Amino acid sequence: MRVLAVAADDAHHAPICALLKHAQIDHVHTADEAHTAVAANAYDVILVDREIAPPGADGLTLATELVGTPAPVIVLSHHIDKPADARAAEAGIADFLHIAGLSTDRLEHSVRYALTHQRALDRLKASEERSALAHEGSGDGLWDWDVTADRVHYSPRWKALLGYRDCEIGEQRGEWLGRVHPDDRAPLTQALDAFVSGAAERFEFEHRVQHRDSTYRWMLSRATAVRDSARKATRVVGTITDTTDRRESERRLQHDALHDALTGLPNRVLFLDRLDQSIRRAQRRHPATCAAVLFLDLDRFKVINDSLGHASGDQLLQKVARRLEAALRPNDTVARLSGDEFTLLLDDVSDPREATVIAERVLQSLKAPFVIDNRELFIDSSIGIALATAKSSPEQVMRDADVAMYRAKADGKGRHAVFDAAMHQQVMRRLDLEGDLRRAVETNALEVVYQPITQAATGRVVGFEASCRWPTGEPAEVLAMADETGLSIPLGRQVLETACAQLAQWRLLPRGAGLTIGVNVSARQLSEPGFIAMLDEILRTTHLDPRALRLEVSEHDLSRGRADDATRRVLDQALEQLSVRTHIDDFGTGASPLRLLHRFPGDAIKVSRALVAGIGMDAGAFEIVRAVVGLAHNLGLEVIADGVEKREQLDYLKVLGCEFAQGFHISAPLSAGEARAMLESGVLA
Repeated sequence: MRVLAVAADDAHHAPICALLKHAQIDHVHTADEAHTAVAANAYDVILVDREIAPPGADGLTLATELVGTPAPVIVLSHHIDKPADARAAEAGIADFLHIAGLSTDRLEHSVRYALTHQRALDRLKASEERSALAHEGSGDGLWDWDVTADRVHYSPRWKALLGYRDCEIGEQRGEWLGRVHPDDRAPLTQALDAFVSGAAERFEFEHRVQHRDSTYRWMLSRATAVRDSARKATRVVGTITDTTDRRESERRLQHDALHDALTGLPNRVLFLDRLDQSIRRAQRRHPATCAAVLFLDLDRFKVINDSLGHASGDQLLQKVARRLEAALRPNDTVARLSGDEFTLLLDDVSDPREATVIAERVLQSLKAPFVIDNRELFIDSSIGIALATAKSSPEQVMRDADVAMYRAKADGKGRHAVFDAAMHQQVMRRLDLEGDLRRAVETNALEVVYQPITQAATGRVVGFEASCRWPTGEPAEVLAMADETGLSIPLGRQVLETACAQLAQWRLLPRGAGLTIGVNVSARQLSEPGFIAMLDEILRTTHLDPRALRLEVSEHDLSRGRADDATRRVLDQALEQLSVRTHIDDFGTGASPLRLLHRFPGDAIKVSRALVAGIGMDAGAFEIVRAVVGLAHNLGLEVIADGVEKREQLDYLKVLGCEFAQGFHISAPLSAGEARAMLESGVLA
């Protein structure tokens, strides 16, 4: 053991040396020497004589200064001095010993006690430091409630969490409870009382406390208790944690989960929930109808998005959202489902007329221009209306409103339509038709039929138009569906392959030389990158002379603005690379420009059925056909009249100089076997 002994001279050191024979003792005489020695060395214990150099210096003062060093301090006095002994104890000095009569055992016992006590103090200090660091690191505030005295100690961190300095908050419970939000004060007080009384084993309560800046912060308070024999708490020690940021994050997450990020409107999930609540209220009150749903889709939004960019499109959607909110009643809900689709829930609406009035108001609100990047944009919308009843499901009402919206769009856009049962039946029929068509295409089960085309003047068969015989549905409807679903690509290839192979066989018959065949192709088929390669492969595989094939393209597909340029390029390639010509089908029904006929890569146009049907009954139709025939002849094109149903129509067409005709008056579409029999016999069916 290493000891530092401080005494006035060697004579004063002698008693210590005699008592501590086995210790390593460093002797110093003055306070300065003592401080220097402590700074330079590590001692196990420091013994300070009351009498130190220079004369008149008090060793008790030095001992007090040395308290707090790693070694315990013991004061040795030559006289009994109880007041000095008391001052030493208050200063934290380990012991105050009277040298007269001091034995080795007594001194060693005092040293052992001082060392043990110092180690305990060191451990306590380390524990307190760990606790302080832990609480400081966690950011929690501490509170210590003396239940008996009803005093609460609040840590500086507790006060800082509420924006106060340490001196600004006292030790009353009201400093805490008085700042609690009125809605949380009673529940918090009840929870504390239950914990103190022992009725509750744990205390953990989240509540709002007013900050110094007058805002309310969310705090989570936890506590443990010291209890008496009756399990009643005598002391409660706890922490508070600021959970405001977590609460706000949870609120934002909940909001984002139920709202559209772009417009801030409710999303599909929240809209369906509110619709479900309306239906449930109706089930309790039993009204016939309880709400109306408006399904709104912006017309031509894709044009704006593609031309001005998605950023402008997003701005437009945000402005549309604000107008829809302004057009509705306070209790109604407007939501954005996706893209440019919005839904509106009109609560407590039981009359379709009331719903249509609001729909018209919504349509009118969208009529005013939207200003995006200093550009005025005009946009319309189509609205489907469906009424919800107590027996409805939210999904069913949404489906019905969606169906009605597509009916409004099909009727001309910029309008609204109310759902009825017939709409649903039509949709189901289209779904069934699509399924039948898809299966027929996949199994190559559709039959190709051939309608003869004759020379108007002689009645001689010069070719056929190939088409499909549909098991259900109108041909025009099925063709539109095939184009819409992409089935027109595989279907068109099947028809081309079958028709070309069939004509190649018929041209070997005695009456088959020079026959041609027309096959309808859509703009979607022509836009396929490999169309020319596919056509070349079919012609080579079937060994059909390319000059016998005619691609029939509708006037509508050839006059769709810039899209017709791409279509024309493909038709030009078919003529230049494969010698396949084109017919313009259904000519005269649209407002197509005459430039369609300029450098047209074909040899004939087909006058539409609608114009041919008016010949003999409508003088205007006759004059239009006359003008079309004259124009075609002036451009070196032949004319095929489609849809000849009566003898009189054919006679008129002969007078007009129309070269070819087809229609039910001449022959209905024939199966492959019927067409072959007709060619072999030379007699039209």
